[in-house]
Amino acid sequence: MAEGTRSEELAAQAKFIFQGTVRRVRAATMREVPVTDNTVVVRVDRLIHAPEALTDYAGQEITVQLGAGEVEQGQTYVFYANGWVFGDSLAVQSLGHEAATAPAVARLSSHPDDPVRSLASHEAHIQATQADLIVTGHVSAIRLPAAEVTARTTAMASGQTTERISEHAPLLQEAVIDIDEVIKGSHEGKQVVVQFPTSTDVRWYQAPKFHTGQDGVFLLHKDQRDVAAHAALAASLGPDEYTALHPADVQPLEELPRIRLSAQARIP
Repeated sequence: MAEGTRSEELAAQAKFIFQGTVRRVRAATMREVPVTDNTVVVRVDRLIHAPEALTDYAGQEITVQLGAGEVEQGQTYVFYANGWVFGDSLAVQSLGHEAATAPAVARLSSHPDDPVRSLASHEAHIQATQADLIVTGHVSAIRLPAAEVTARTTAMASGQTTERISEHAPLLQEAVIDIDEVIKGSHEGKQVVVQFPTSTDVRWYQAPKFHTGQDGVFLLHKDQRDVAAHAALAASLGPDEYTALHPADVQPLEELPRIRLSAQARIP
């Protein structure tokens, strides 16, 4: 497998990508983490992609549980990792690593001085490559799905006044988007309808919440319902209905040039 391809695959799975120097092997910075042959202490030299909660660890030593491959003390690598244990220090689980060459770091950094924005840009790239339809447009209406309207009408007709709602129910609504331009895919008509969860339950709180008057670039999918966590959608959606469940599925219009480029790419 080509090195660039492997890096792209790792980057697609990692939320915390950083350049770091191995300070100690078979060691840890936290008592909560058992020391094994795969735990090493790494100084975070440079953040590449990072959620805002982890940006304070630049320049600090953290614990890395290695995935595939070995490291040498004193050497510098790019680590593709996700958070693991949080406490007095930080421990992350590495999915993989590579030598910290200038081309490798430059390839990953869309916003070199802003790792949080760089992560957001990378996630938008991933979502754009996977989207079935990408449009720019304007949300002209928010409404209940037809199936929900029918269910409520039936309940009222039968005298039922209350409805039991599951703890993790998505509480779906529809956003009607007036299309300005189709960036990827094909769509007939000047409007597209997107199903979205209004619930703020832990399963749905990160999903975009559409509102009337909203402008943007919309990355729409037909296959997101296949994700195990989204099984509640399966019974509610038809085969041709779109969702936008990832936080990066709605982008501001200023990101359109990057989205255009990403829409032409493919994740290996």
